[in-house]
Amino acid sequence: MGPVAGYSPWVRIHGLLRVVVLVVTISLTVVLLPIAINVGTGGTAPEFLAPYVDWTWPLIGVLWLVAIVTGLAEYRSRRTVRKSARSADQPRNRPNALARVDRYLADRFAGSLASQTRLALALDVSPEAVIRPYDLLVQPLNSNVTEVREDANIAAAFDDLQDSMLILGAPGAGKTTLLLELARALAAQAHHDPNSPIPVVVDLASWNATTAREEDDNPDDSPLLAGFVRWLLTELDSRYQIPAAVGRVWLSKGRLGLLLDGLDEVALAHQEKLAPVLAELGQRYLVGQIAVTCRIREYEALQHRLKLYGAVRIRPLSRQQVLDYFASGGEELAGALAAMERDDDLWDLVNSPLMLNVMALAYQGRDARDIAAGVLADHRKELFDTFVSEVLARYRPSSPQFESRAAVRSLWCLAWWTRTRAGDRIEVPRRLTPNGWYGLVLPAVGYLAHMVCLPGLFAGLAAGAAVGATALYGVSAGLAVAGIALVLVHVRPHTWWILQQGRDQPRRRLLAVMICLGLVAGLVSVLIVTALAESLPPLLGLGFQGAVVWVSYGLEYILSGNNRRRILLSVRLVGVTVASWLIFARVDDQAVFVAGCAIGLIVAQGIRFVKALPMDHLIYPHSKEEYAGARWRMDKWIGAGAITGTGVAAALGASLWWSTGPEAVLGIVAGTVAAKAWRRRAPFFAGALSRGLHGFLLRWSGYLPWRRGAFLRYAAERYVLARTGRSEYAFIHLLVRDHLAECDPDALAAKVDQRIADKSSRLAPSR
Repeated sequence: MGPVAGYSPWVRIHGLLRVVVLVVTISLTVVLLPIAINVGTGGTAPEFLAPYVDWTWPLIGVLWLVAIVTGLAEYRSRRTVRKSARSADQPRNRPNALARVDRYLADRFAGSLASQTRLALALDVSPEAVIRPYDLLVQPLNSNVTEVREDANIAAAFDDLQDSMLILGAPGAGKTTLLLELARALAAQAHHDPNSPIPVVVDLASWNATTAREEDDNPDDSPLLAGFVRWLLTELDSRYQIPAAVGRVWLSKGRLGLLLDGLDEVALAHQEKLAPVLAELGQRYLVGQIAVTCRIREYEALQHRLKLYGAVRIRPLSRQQVLDYFASGGEELAGALAAMERDDDLWDLVNSPLMLNVMALAYQGRDARDIAAGVLADHRKELFDTFVSEVLARYRPSSPQFESRAAVRSLWCLAWWTRTRAGDRIEVPRRLTPNGWYGLVLPAVGYLAHMVCLPGLFAGLAAGAAVGATALYGVSAGLAVAGIALVLVHVRPHTWWILQQGRDQPRRRLLAVMICLGLVAGLVSVLIVTALAESLPPLLGLGFQGAVVWVSYGLEYILSGNNRRRILLSVRLVGVTVASWLIFARVDDQAVFVAGCAIGLIVAQGIRFVKALPMDHLIYPHSKEEYAGARWRMDKWIGAGAITGTGVAAALGASLWWSTGPEAVLGIVAGTVAAKAWRRRAPFFAGALSRGLHGFLLRWSGYLPWRRGAFLRYAAERYVLARTGRSEYAFIHLLVRDHLAECDPDALAAKVDQRIADKSSRLAPSR
């Protein structure tokens, strides 16, 4: 195999650009370095460079940084190309891939409920569920369909159906378990036969039917197939570390067996597209083995049947299988057997391996007499509540421990998000999507956001800006900052509300954290902008700020569809520009005036940034009573913060009025007026900060774990989640996820605590 197809002319162009950047930066450094050294040792620079001598060393530093970053990018690119261009036929590739497949299958079995029970699931043949490829061309003389051997296991059924099979079953029937067992059997075969394909289990849930083409795609593939192949190669690289270049070759040569799990978990809009994609895949690529799983109801709703050789359906468990399993468990499962015998309605629930596992884990070790004395109400809900309570109440010395309320709240939160944002998917996301927590309305989080975080940020921001301005230019500058902060906080919009629910949340430390964050942000911002403004020539500094203001007004002008507003923007821009220039021309200390303008701009932007945090999505429903008085809520916080900051700076030795003159105050006012047009649209990072703050508050109030990895391992060891890959987890089943998403987390946590107390009292020595 030659170089991978992805090494296209675009890659060479990017490499050439990096070389050009390296040459230019090194050349400029070679020219500027002697000049800088000469000036530093008492010499002089060329006349045309004399005004810019102070910038020589910073520019050299920037050039060196650019050269280092570009060189690292080029080195990484060449390593990636060499790695991707490795031959797919290297002898070690196949055993390495098989070892990773074995490890993945072992992890999936170890973390699943299937490891708790071993049941021989009965299969029924369903030839009408698929369209056999050769039936499209000719009707065979013998119309009998190949039968699956009686009592055949999944590997034998797959062999009977010519390695091309659809597995159908009800929710919890064991489709994924059978697919994993098939993968394990095929992997064992691949270890002994070098010509057998390598079986790879891939979850279809993440396929989004994209049709966008990329450079590496096969030009003969349709856009839909090209997107499917690219997605498949990405999954193989992520799950089994099979490079895309190697995976593409193996797929073309029939060296991969595709075991696709969960057609029903694909987004509803894309489920119909899988049949034509797999049909084209079979024509364009050599796919020797393929199996697909799907729930019966979802598959029967599809208009397009899959073109496979055959299909099997998983039979529901019989009463005898359930009784035999519980009877074989002895005393450990006596409680489960007693529950089944006591309530006939449970037989309608325990008809699948999932429900059998849930029942077994829920009642494992329970005394049959306790079950006989209890009352069963809503059977499915009660069964899952018992299951969650039992598995979370089990102590494991080697496992991280979480308090019951925090654990159940975290599981509820993850289940709610997964169901709301991902539909039928059960995978727990590695990270939240940009709109991940919008729609999750919790009184505790809303209270902390509106009654603690926003006041703390306003107070800290005003205090930090006032400290910086007072320390640099006197008390008058600090009071000017306080005044503009109080004025700007009343300019619409007002995103805060007065709330009462959630007052029981811990808020003092959170308030201190928010004040400190705002204080640091305000102080550092003021110090940075003033240092930059004073380091530039006054005219250049004013011109730079003017350019920023002109660009902001220009964007408002373009985005605004109101002609009246456009006229007002133009008049205001001209007025601000003329007034600032006239003041600049008349003041004695122009550098201080420019620095004051920078302070005004940054304070106005900071106040606007905090106001633009869209935290109102945490409150529902809105009411006039909640909004009453909210407009004035932030005044005392901003006033207290600004006055405190000014007083602290004055106590530490700042000038009691002004240190240079009124230039700083005039500049602060001018910068604030110039920044007024920015209030119409939210800052670029406001949404991201709001979502980050929301996630932080969910953790602060105990609805998400601080240690995500440790919590996921904790839940997996208790069979609520299953480990599906490296740092990848999923709920053990859709039914478990839905139950957790619909439960009352605090009520379920109380049941867990009660179960823990019952176990402790039973283990305590009798007195």
